This record gives sequence, C-alpha cells and structure tokens, in this order.
Amino acid sequence: MNKGERKIALAVEYDGSCFHGWQRQANALSVQETLEAAWEELTGEKKAIIGCSRTDKGVSARCHISHLFTSTPIPDENIFLALNTKLPNGISVLSSRAVAPDFHARYQACGKTYSYRLLCSQSRPAIDRRTTAWLPQDLDYQAMRESCLHFLGERDFSALMDQGSATRRSKRRIYNIELQKQILGELSGTEYLLEITGDGFLYHMVRIIMGTLVEAGQAKIDPSMIPDLLRAGDRTKMGMTMPPEGLILEKVYFQEELFGNDTWPY
Repeated sequence: MNKGERKIALAVEYDGSCFHGWQRQANALSVQETLEAAWEELTGEKKAIIGCSRTDKGVSARCHISHLFTSTPIPDENIFLALNTKLPNGISVLSSRAVAPDFHARYQACGKTYSYRLLCSQSRPAIDRRTTAWLPQDLDYQAMRESCLHFLGERDFSALMDQGSATRRSKRRIYNIELQKQILGELSGTEYLLEITGDGFLYHMVRIIMGTLVEAGQAKIDPSMIPDLLRAGDRTKMGMTMPPEGLILEKVYFQEELFGNDTWPY
C-alpha cells in the first residue's frame, strides 16, 4: 500500500451470462476487467481489483467480494454509487466500505454458499434462462435428497474436480446441503433448488454435485454407492458437470461481519 492509500472492499452482483468468468482474460470480457476499467474511468487510477473467487463463464454472483487500494477522495460509503455510473447493466456494486490494510477478499474468506437452480419441464425456460439449467424430464426427488446426505462433512473430494484445476488441496468440508422441490404448474414444470455451504469448493465441484444428484434422480447412480465413489476419487464415476447457468455464488463469509449477515457461522 502506498502512502495516502486505503483499502476498500466491494460487494458486487453480476449476471454471469454477460462475462467469460471473473478473472481477467486476454481475449474475452471478464468481471475483473470490467470493474478495473470502470474504476480507472471514474478515478484515473489503474488498479488491480482482487476477488474472493474465480467464477466460470456463465456463472452469476449475488454477492461477490473483492478489494483494492485507492487514494480517491470519494467517501468510502459512496464509492459503490459512483462506480455504478461507469458500469454496464450486467454488473452492480451493492456496497463499499473501508477495511484493514491486511484484509484479503480471497485468503480471509472462511466459506461460501452457492445455489444451483434446475428446471425440469417439456419446454426450456426463456425469461429465467440465464440463471436456470434445464432438463426435459422429471427426476426422483427422494433419490436426490438421499444422495445429498453423502456429501456432508470433511473428506477428499477429488472425484468432484474437473481437469484444469490449479489447486493441490482436494480436501474440503461441506457444512450444509439442501435440495428443495417446487411444482410450478402443468406448463412450467418442476424446479429443483440446491443450496450448499462449504469452506471451499474445487473446480466445477458444485456443478458436479448437482450432476450427481441428477443422475441419482435418473436412476443412473445408486445413492448408497456415493460414499464408495467419493473414496475412489475417480471423476469419471460421478455425475455430469451441469451447465454454468444454474449456478450462483450467493454469499461469502468472513470471520468478522463485512457487509451484514456474512459472519462465518461454523
């Protein structure tokens, strides 16, 4: 941090269909690049904005946390309002605040909650297509709920990680996982909503968990076999990687409250 600078945390919501993921890329528009360009236009400062998570292309976020150093005279609590005047419709800064110089959005995050929304109907969704995956068939809800229980706790989740991950730590802990079913009507079909909270997630992990639940609901995977499949660590034995559209980063937790109701509860 340079003299006269302070560190600011941002809470950001974005529509993943507008971007090729969070992280800056050479030949595709990212959330990070969009924020940094808007910041430079607003303040004249060329700054790196560091995010809590690298969401993939098509994945949305309800509250993604990031931070940057700045010497702008804009009051901390008004930064989000000013920055939003420079941002496109697919992204919005919800709040801004000053944080300690040693705060780090990624390394100090204690855990995250994701949701995954799936519509089972004869016709694909139109209005909700950006935040909902679709299957043209219904599923066995009880088999899916039974399968959920096998993902709880701490274990090696290598079987739920696609190739391309840079992480060397495949052990994670899932604290809560819930699957809800809602019958929307004869024309609209049935909606399944997965919510999952953990201390961290591997590459495509939530999308693979949902894919495994789907295949259990299709009687392709026996729920009772999931513990053995996890122990085997073989990605090819688990479910498909579901499309990114259904996945939303809902909340990021920290040891101390940052933007309200985000203190790590475990």
